[in-house]
Amino acid sequence: MSKRRSTAKSRRKQIARRKRDKRLRWLRYGGLATLLIVAFTAFGLYRASSGPTADDPPDIMPGNRLGAADAPVTIVEFGDFGCPSCRAWHNAGVKDQLMATYGDQVSFVFRHFPVITSRSPRAAEATQCASEQGQFWAYHDYLYESAPHLALSDDELRDYATSIGVDTEEFEQCLEEGRYRSYVSRDQQAALSSGARGTPTFFINGQQVGFSFEAMATVIEQELAR
Repeated sequence: MSKRRSTAKSRRKQIARRKRDKRLRWLRYGGLATLLIVAFTAFGLYRASSGPTADDPPDIMPGNRLGAADAPVTIVEFGDFGCPSCRAWHNAGVKDQLMATYGDQVSFVFRHFPVITSRSPRAAEATQCASEQGQFWAYHDYLYESAPHLALSDDELRDYATSIGVDTEEFEQCLEEGRYRSYVSRDQQAALSSGARGTPTFFINGQQVGFSFEAMATVIEQELAR
């Protein structure tokens, strides 16, 4: 009887020890997972804080700007040519209304945040190829106003270039080379670093703002009053 009690007691100790060891393993793994999450979060915040920003002049090509670079107010749009909301905003005429209202006091910059469709980065590159021939805004407007939504194949992008009078051969070579792939990628990183999480996203002098004329005008007036 005594031997059976001793054996049972020994088994209970073994079971308790295994349970304790299991809890310790989970604690170790959980702690490691927490450390990894913290590390990745910190790394992401570091990249965001150290990356390019919305209104970083070295990262903005002159052809992507309307108005003078030294205007007291800079409006930056991060947009996507496959984005229905971007198309709707453009066709609502808010940009034109802002430029007409504030004239040389503002400049408007379009930057790329091609995240909506798989063809969006290619369309962004195409606008920069058109920009080489001084036709960024003509191509930009054609994509939003005349091109069928989501019709962004290479053949279609070439046809749009032909429609606005761009040298098609030079345009095709630029697109095939991926001449502006890194430029578009830098814009996308700038969007993320600045806090953009969708399209379109707007900044006025580095401050994220709403997309209505009224919201933008309020911030512009505040900036001009400084």
